[in-house]
Amino acid sequence: MSKPLVRNISALPVLWRRYKVTVCIAAFAEESRRIVFSADSKVAFGDFSADQGATKFELLGQRYLALIAGNDIVYALPTITRIKKEIMRTRYRDPDEVASTVYEQLCETRNQVIEAKILKKYKLSVDDFIAKGKQSFTDQIYYDICSRIDRQELSLQFLVAGFDEKDKPHLRIVSADEPPHDYDTLGFAAVGTGAPAALASLTFAKDHNAFARHCNLEDAAYFVLAAKFMAESATDVGKDTYVIGFTPTEVSHLYDMGGIDTIRKMWLKNGAPRCSASTISTIKNLFYSDKEGFLNPAVMERCLPYIARGNRKAVRTLIDIAKQAQARKSLPTSSTDQTLTDRQSPCAEEYPEKDQHGHDD
Repeated sequence: MSKPLVRNISALPVLWRRYKVTVCIAAFAEESRRIVFSADSKVAFGDFSADQGATKFELLGQRYLALIAGNDIVYALPTITRIKKEIMRTRYRDPDEVASTVYEQLCETRNQVIEAKILKKYKLSVDDFIAKGKQSFTDQIYYDICSRIDRQELSLQFLVAGFDEKDKPHLRIVSADEPPHDYDTLGFAAVGTGAPAALASLTFAKDHNAFARHCNLEDAAYFVLAAKFMAESATDVGKDTYVIGFTPTEVSHLYDMGGIDTIRKMWLKNGAPRCSASTISTIKNLFYSDKEGFLNPAVMERCLPYIARGNRKAVRTLIDIAKQAQARKSLPTSSTDQTLTDRQSPCAEEYPEKDQHGHDD
């Protein structure tokens, strides 16, 4: 592995500048037994961008994941692939070792971009340029190359979240610009152009609305979502939102299909910037665990009032199908009865009847 450029930054007469990114937010919950995170899915390519363009988190292994913020998403997957290989090879569990691996690979990615776009024509690596660039070029050419390197930014930043061997949660912010930042003491963190607004929202909640690491899942999710909604004032932050809460052994998802939009409207009406009990109750009802499953009829019935009106008929149909499947499984049948059952098509008889009872919106 080549030496990260940032460790030799004093050798270059330039300063690396900050970059524009989107937003990713994470916070501790349930007495630091769970981490709740939220992000948008907006991805930008130069002057163009698209909402729902990327899922901005990747599992790293060893119970850690990385939330990804930045415009250079095209470089994220190759970087994460190298990170995963290194973490699995070393079996790292310590958060600082994991963050250090992420940092080194981000630096490596930036070096590769610089070499491909700037130094390739001179047949030099970054290490070669640092070691002998000043002797190999005139001052004008040398400083011109330095200026081009300065303008070549890597818009990629990771918020690393996970649990160590003792099930203690950790948050680290990592970029190629500087060593990892530790946010364990604070208990929450955010990256991206929306991060200032998100952090201001979380800080206000911490000071005035009892937001802390002891919050239950739905309370923590409310404050994280409120921070995400506040961050949407940044031009690079998309409105499409996902929320996940995870422990070392369990993952909980927030039921969407319009559920997030319902929460946003309730927050704007009842919560912003206050803490809304009714909105928190809605969040609680929309959460489901991996064990329950997205297509569990009890989960779908619980979430139905909050789902977008245009999706409700489809969800009701899914509920009916799931209940019929459960009923067939619970009834003991002989092989002859089962054959007859298999020949029936109850859908054609039952769904029109349900439509007549007012299930259509």
